[in-house]
Amino acid sequence: MRLAFPWALLLLLPLLIQWVRKKSGKRALPFSVVEPFHTMPKTMRQRFGFLPVLFWWVSVVLLVFSAARPQKKEMTVGIPKEGVAIELVVDISTSMDMLMPFGTNQVTRMEVSKNVLKKFVKQSPNDLIGLITFARFADTIFPMTLSHDSLQFFIKDLVIEERENEDGTAFGDAIALAAARLKTRGERYQDKKKKSDCTIKSKVIILLTDGNNNCGRHLPMEAAALAKKWDIRLHTIAIIDPPETKIIKTPNGPVKVKKQDSMSVQILARMAEVTGGIFRQATDNKGLDESLNDIYHEIDEMKKTKIKTERLYTYTDLFMPFSILAFLLLMLRAILLSTWLRRIP
Repeated sequence: MRLAFPWALLLLLPLLIQWVRKKSGKRALPFSVVEPFHTMPKTMRQRFGFLPVLFWWVSVVLLVFSAARPQKKEMTVGIPKEGVAIELVVDISTSMDMLMPFGTNQVTRMEVSKNVLKKFVKQSPNDLIGLITFARFADTIFPMTLSHDSLQFFIKDLVIEERENEDGTAFGDAIALAAARLKTRGERYQDKKKKSDCTIKSKVIILLTDGNNNCGRHLPMEAAALAKKWDIRLHTIAIIDPPETKIIKTPNGPVKVKKQDSMSVQILARMAEVTGGIFRQATDNKGLDESLNDIYHEIDEMKKTKIKTERLYTYTDLFMPFSILAFLLLMLRAILLSTWLRRIP
């Protein structure tokens, strides 16, 4: 038990001074001889005449103790889990407002991405997961945590960047930020546990974007090189329109040929390749869902780290029973003084 406001006990000091003065004070009606009174039998009312005074002092002490707010300390220990550290990097540039197939409907790329990301987080209960978004600038929206319920709310609230001066696509900067977050998180975990076998064994970045890197300080391959240097696996998903085809005339007749992938798609594929990750292209919600499922199965095969959440302390207030007891004693005192122990005058 602890007292949230221990300074409230100082209120007992003036009460103690009053009690000492009352004990040392003179009687209102002095008598020269009191021995005869000792031989007189005491009535029941006289025997219990001290109760009102006792009830008053006890109730005051209880109320002061209640004001100090006694609390019971309860500890919640995190459940050890084995997982990996993951940074979700999501494009929120204006191009993500374009429509793409979602079943029989047309939904923005952002809404489709949010839908499949929430499903992915739900499938990974044992992993440390963080969230980074980017347009022209990269921002950490949610630090890596096992509190996935909170992360789901942040994913749900993602919106397209509407400010023109911050629009753009800088996934090079976003990957560099995610890699730095993973590296720092691993170092903190190691320093805290002070054991070499407690380092984060597997670190992953999952990038969802639909554009070409056109701003930022870090080039995409430069960021991928950082991830590779820090032993981080980078998985990339390009959200694109359905592939276009063109007809080429040949001696054997016209042949449909798929157009060559854009430069951004080739860069994303190369970024995943150099870090040992997976590259996928998605043209609808089904393709995006399958891409994340492939990455999920790949992550599931990686080495896991035993992760334990912090010890959390909660405090339960206990002042209510003391306050109720003080109230009951005051009520009983008032009843006794107005009935059985009533004094006249």
